[in-house]
Parts: sequence; C-alpha cells; structure tokens
Amino acid sequence: MTHQPEIDREAAIHWLQQSLKPAQVHGRNILTKLRQRENWRYLSGVIRAYQDWVGKNEVQGYDPEIIQGRVDALNQYKLAVEGVPFSAQSKFHSSVLEEFLYYLFRDLVLEMNREAQVGEAAKAMEIGGIRAYSNLYFAPASFQAFLRSPSVRVNEKDQDFAIYREVQILADRESRTLYVPVVSIECKTYIDKTMLEGSIATAEKIKMGNPYCLFVVVTEWYDVSYEVDPKYSRIDQIYVLRREKRRAENPNPIQYEVVLDLFRLVHEHLRRDWSRIEEKMTREGKIL
Repeated sequence: MTHQPEIDREAAIHWLQQSLKPAQVHGRNILTKLRQRENWRYLSGVIRAYQDWVGKNEVQGYDPEIIQGRVDALNQYKLAVEGVPFSAQSKFHSSVLEEFLYYLFRDLVLEMNREAQVGEAAKAMEIGGIRAYSNLYFAPASFQAFLRSPSVRVNEKDQDFAIYREVQILADRESRTLYVPVVSIECKTYIDKTMLEGSIATAEKIKMGNPYCLFVVVTEWYDVSYEVDPKYSRIDQIYVLRREKRRAENPNPIQYEVVLDLFRLVHEHLRRDWSRIEEKMTREGKIL
C-alpha cells in the first residue's frame, strides 16, 4: 500500500470511501458497519488487517504463484477476522469470499476486455454481485393495453458473484437493461441440503436466461449427506475450499489446489467456443 491512515474510526471511513471499488463488497460491508459508531469496538482491529489484505492483492496477474499468494493472503485475513461477532445475516464473513473472487478473476477479465477492443465493437465484461437476468415475459393489462405496449417484465436472481455483460433491449418503445452472466458463482460459508436445493433451483433459472452460463457453487464447508448427488442438476461444479464436510475445531485452511482448479475451470470456459456447432463437429465429432 502506498498510504495507510492512522487507525481511528474517521480515518478508516475516509480511506474506505476513497479507495473502494464496487466489487470490493467486503470493504463496503465494513464501511456500512463503521458508520454505526458502536461497531468500532469490533472493527478497530479489522481495519489494518483489511488494508494488508487489499495491499497483497494489488499484485497483477493470474499465474499459479500469484494465485497461491492470493490464497495465502485470504487465509491470513480469515484468521484475523475469525472472532468478529457479526451474524450471518450481516454478510460480514460471507462477503470475504465474494471479494476474494473479485481479486481472483479481476486481471483475467481486464485482459479479455482489452483483447476484445472494448469501446469499438464490443461492450466490456464486468465482475461482481448482480441481479442476474433469468427470463422475460409479457404482461399487458388488457387486449387494448397490449396494442399500445408489450408490457415487458424481467425476472432476475441475486447472484453473489458474476462475470457478466450489460445488455440493452428495446421492445417497441419499452427499454430494459439486463445483466446477463457468462459465469455465475454462489458463495457460501457452508452449504446444507436446503441451501443446495436453492442453488439447484437458481442454476435452472440462470441457465434459462443464458444456457452458456457456467454456474458454480463455492463453499468453505459441505454439510450435505453424501447420499444426495447434485449431478442431476444444472450446477456445473461445487467447490469445497477447505475439503471438509463441516466446521472442525481445527479447520483446514482454504486449499490452494481447489482455488486453482476453480480458476482454470472459469478460464477455460471464457476462452473456449460456446456455439460453433459445425466447427466442433468437424474438429472433435462433438456437438455440445
């Protein structure tokens, strides 16, 4: 970091306001909590650790060594905030993983935007949490109303992290802005059977909007019976970062090899052809 302010509440608020990007959702979570003075007793020891974590992720690139460094920094930060007593509903702890995914994929998306010559014939891909497009429909109030306007309605699903493109559609004179993901990732501290069923339903809806979207669940712990097989679902992969079934007294750290496999899955998806049927048939003898 080029500048680290004195650790007091007002300086911390100022630093966060000046430095945070939209996809730094954990930092924004801290900022929201700091505006309530009573939370300073929990967060006074977190600010320096967060600054250090952000600083370690200023390195650019996505070579395996850099990804290893990002995982090491994540584990150090997770230890630093482990005892901070905010509830699951506050998203303090779960947003750490969402922000980590921003650091993991940031430079890949920037590189691919440059290659696509964004601003000429292409629109930039973006990353972060979104209200992701799943489908649209028409809901006119009456026959006469339908003649005047198609009454477009859009269904969306909240997604913790996505690589996506903003799309503008026009139906007659009605304009809508859609956020269409090509990679959609649900982030969990742990996942149980009920959460898994919710993710399965979300994957189905997201892929109705874009069948070429890669849908992944990333969780630290997995708390679902091994008798339940998610293979039948539209989920492409579930990554268990600590390689443990449930929280242990001395938990594994987040595993670099699992994160690297996640990165490679997304990288391959973004780089490969999605719908060149004739070319894939003649080259590989495969259609899908």
